[in-house]
Amino acid sequence: MILRALVAAAACAACAALAAAPYDLVIANGRVMDPESNLDAVLNVGIRAGRIEAVTADLLEATETIDASGMVVAPGFIDLHWHGKDPRSSTYEAMDGVTSTFNCCSTAGTEMLFDPW
Repeated sequence: MILRALVAAAACAACAALAAAPYDLVIANGRVMDPESNLDAVLNVGIRAGRIEAVTADLLEATETIDASGMVVAPGFIDLHWHGKDPRSSTYEAMDGVTSTFNCCSTAGTEMLFDPW
């Protein structure tokens, strides 16, 4: 029983130490938007080892901080009606935060590429 309590206490201490350690990167003061959860607020995002570990209004410590004041922080945008088919167009879309593009309104001759709804 005592051994179990000691192991649990050590695990809690390790978790607390990890949580208290500074993040590799913090994106601070950005308008964080996530359409899936309807999140839309000015928050700080803590990233450690390439993974998002915190999304909070609390101040976060980090090795590197990006001030995103006045900018949107989002998982990416999908363009469902894309016309740009050259590298320059792709560059402009990436600068706008577009991470995926599809041309959902194309036809191949008279046959639709998708089922009409």
